[in-house]
Amino acid sequence: MRVSDPRAGREVCAYCPKLCRHACPAAEAERSEEATPTHKQQLALKVAEGAPLDAERARLFFKCSDCGAATAACRHRVPVAASLRLAKADAVERGLAPAEVAWLAERFAETGSPYALSLRDRAAEVLGAPASDGARGYFAGCTALVHDPDEARAGQELLGLCGGSQVAAPSQGCCGYPLDALGHSGAFLAQARSMAVALSGFSELVVAGPACAWTFARRYAEVGVPFPAKVRTLPVALSDALDTIRGRSRRDAPPLAYHDPCFLARRLGVVREPRALLRACTGRAPLELGYAREHTRCSGGGGGYPLTHPEPARSCAGKLAELVDETEAQVLVTACSSTRRQLARARPELRTVGLASFVREQLRPGASPQSSPRSGELAG
Repeated sequence: MRVSDPRAGREVCAYCPKLCRHACPAAEAERSEEATPTHKQQLALKVAEGAPLDAERARLFFKCSDCGAATAACRHRVPVAASLRLAKADAVERGLAPAEVAWLAERFAETGSPYALSLRDRAAEVLGAPASDGARGYFAGCTALVHDPDEARAGQELLGLCGGSQVAAPSQGCCGYPLDALGHSGAFLAQARSMAVALSGFSELVVAGPACAWTFARRYAEVGVPFPAKVRTLPVALSDALDTIRGRSRRDAPPLAYHDPCFLARRLGVVREPRALLRACTGRAPLELGYAREHTRCSGGGGGYPLTHPEPARSCAGKLAELVDETEAQVLVTACSSTRRQLARARPELRTVGLASFVREQLRPGASPQSSPRSGELAG
């Protein structure tokens, strides 16, 4: 039996003997039964049935990285993350959410993003003058623009190999995922409507950030906001140029492993294309981590978890790094800038590289796509 309704799934979870506990990164990192999906779902069910809720217990709902691992491990595929998103929204509405959650909404009200800077200006600095329409737009995502700008540029440059068409950089705002993940449902709906209008001039949007791609392609529709453009993830778009990449690659890379980002692998089912890109670059399949594809391990970077629970979130990344240690890989490649940021916090000595940056680096001298203008780094 598959349970698709988040609220109905709470009863299934409430009577389950914690069979998904091993898969929950928060439960493993915090070593606490209160952080298990079962406990959080039991609390959500009791509150929905009228039990009182205070700030201390409401904080338990935010012990979640929104990774979807519990659903992947569940026999009934209960959408735990979606259920907890509703519970977070209830806590926000009651004024019981952690102070950090309220701070995020204030930051969005000021800048339209979780960062204290204009993403439009940042996009112009990293990618060049933004466009508001075109056959194809490129959306790098907040985290890449602010904390991983070379990866943002690499994606834009590589898209030049896919049919030779010019890629426009839309006027960057945030997709709104952080608001949604932390329970600010009204603010997220407003952000979704605003972004749908801002991006309505594009017929196709190539999205580098996995959570951004899922938010545009799936979440907007769930809250009643049709997205105007066809959404493609960056690895899927780049797979159009596999033959070109294969023919231009140096194939001199050290042993590498690939990490599946949670949203890319579990929510969007994109697991084949990144591996095909790495094989095209190196002539061999990447090494696999002990947990991969649908059962990939989360770095703890999603769901606002690093904001509300920074130390456990860092521990999640440390456990992911341990999986890399178990392989012979000298470098870890991932298609998620948030994962790279988390790993840098937990294990700065671990060599990681973004998927787009790696592919670009493997192209033979003289074969690289035309680089866009670059300017100095902004403080993250």
